[in-house]
Amino acid sequence: MSGRAAVFLDRDGVLNALVADPVSGRPESPLHPDDVVLLDGAAAAVRALAAAGLLLVGASNQPAAAKQTVELAQLEAVQARVVELLAQRGATLDDFRICWHHPDGADPVLGRVCDCRKPAPGMLLDAARAHGIDLAASWMVGDGDNDVAAGAAAGTRTVLIEHPPSAHKRSPASAPTLRAPDLPAAVAMLLDPASR
Repeated sequence: MSGRAAVFLDRDGVLNALVADPVSGRPESPLHPDDVVLLDGAAAAVRALAAAGLLLVGASNQPAAAKQTVELAQLEAVQARVVELLAQRGATLDDFRICWHHPDGADPVLGRVCDCRKPAPGMLLDAARAHGIDLAASWMVGDGDNDVAAGAAAGTRTVLIEHPPSAHKRSPASAPTLRAPDLPAAVAMLLDPASR
């Protein structure tokens, strides 16, 4: 497929900080807009990717409403806050795909098996069709095994962000194209002509 190169970005642990889950205590996605904090350098990294002419697409699993932990409207408010904080720093993504589903969810609509929840590649494939993206020339950047698997299944190259709080989302078996400690370091590698 010929088209434009894109960078798909996971959200939590890549763009914004994780927060302690109210049930497990493990670092997970924020559930309240007031808890959203951008990671250092994330907005500047997004600006650098956009300046390089890359299409930017967020791709994030957000199953808390499916699990009936919070209302969907609250998760939508969290997402809006992420977008707002990025915009305040001059950073904008071209599209943002979110999977609200979870196969173990209790919600009768959102609790189901779907083809969009990472590690499935549905969000990436849908965005590629919508925007004419050349997946082979594109990258998936995320902090967990599911991100790497989704990118590989969609046909992109992958970057695993080794964000310390999200270590529980990674295993030694993960085989990304590249590894980076954070998004700014990942972007420096992606914008290196040797990586493109």
